[in-house]
Amino acid sequence: MFAVTLLLAAILGAAVWLVIHNAQRAVSEEMQASIALAGDLVDNTIRRDDDALGAARRLSEIGHLRHLCLSLIERRGASPSGGCTNPESAGAPAWFAALTRPETLPERRLMVAPDHAMVILADPDDEIAEAWQDTRGLLALLVVFYLATIAVVYRLFGRALVPVRRIDAALARIEHGDYGIRLPRFSLPEFDGIAAQFNHMAAALDAAQHENRRLREHSLRIQEDERHNIARELHDELGQSLTAIRADAAGILARGDRLPAGVAESAQAIAAVAGRIYDQTRLMMRRLRPPGLDELGLDAALEDHVASRQRSHRDVSLAYTGCDRLADVPTAVAIHVFRLVQEALTNALRHGRPSRIDITVGLEAGRLRVDVRDDGDGFDSQVCRPGVGLSGMAERIDLLGGQLQVDSRRRHGTHIHADIPLA
Repeated sequence: MFAVTLLLAAILGAAVWLVIHNAQRAVSEEMQASIALAGDLVDNTIRRDDDALGAARRLSEIGHLRHLCLSLIERRGASPSGGCTNPESAGAPAWFAALTRPETLPERRLMVAPDHAMVILADPDDEIAEAWQDTRGLLALLVVFYLATIAVVYRLFGRALVPVRRIDAALARIEHGDYGIRLPRFSLPEFDGIAAQFNHMAAALDAAQHENRRLREHSLRIQEDERHNIARELHDELGQSLTAIRADAAGILARGDRLPAGVAESAQAIAAVAGRIYDQTRLMMRRLRPPGLDELGLDAALEDHVASRQRSHRDVSLAYTGCDRLADVPTAVAIHVFRLVQEALTNALRHGRPSRIDITVGLEAGRLRVDVRDDGDGFDSQVCRPGVGLSGMAERIDLLGGQLQVDSRRRHGTHIHADIPLA
């Protein structure tokens, strides 16, 4: 649109220049013709009179005529004083007069005596005024035509560009992941064809997104089910076997002095190793399936998990803030929130070297909000690409229809915020 406006302005400027140029040429030609005609008439008048000098004086008394002035000078080469202007002339605007006034005004000198000459000077003011009277209507018409053309062009271009703007806006929404956008039918067949292809593409992307989400949800559900099954198997099989081993070792140690040499020490070693394996198994089970999540709810599971991490990282202060209403969060949502906090704590403790981590989980207006803040090293979120942990968190929150925001700067810690709708 700006280029069109400049083009029309250039055309208007060229038309105005042409009009003014023609007016300037007309003024110059009129001045030349007036000087030539007046010179011939004055010359004939003086020549017919016996007293040429007296006739010249009588003519000079006339002074100003239309388009010219008559002056009698007494020295050869001298110029008439006062110039040639008509104060009663209805002049044109100064800008128009400046553009149309000839650079040099024509004049004619007639010698009437050895020391006297009749000078005929051109006065362009009247002709410029006439040119202005003839030209101003055309200039006004050009300006009105320019403004009307601009208005029509802007209106037509505006209507024609509406489909382009709508297509551009729809592409921007596609870029941000809104595959549900659709374009309407357009009157122009070219735009209508683009809209049809766009809608087909958006529908295909929307279907692919739903399918990918279904597959991710199914994959995570299978993963959680397998973790649950493995935790149960560890508890039922390995846990019982380790308990039996420890009981057998205790039974051997109960025989006391009747044991052969070295057996008691071996039994103690077996009991100690079995105890360590049992502790590691319990830790693995807690990571595979948080205890109490199904029975006590999200709040109790998170509190227990944070307390467990605090016992293993005594140099870091961990603070958890929850609420009793978290017990009402569905298990399908609770497990993802637990994994989010679990992964955020793991990343902070493993990479951030923080001195304090604050975990806040709350319910507000039907939305579950999770905040994990640490004062560790942080990272440049504009440069560093998200790793598996952050990608997994984002994937879980996306499956719940929520939003995940990660804010981090070097030496200023990291803040992970999740906003999840429960409706």
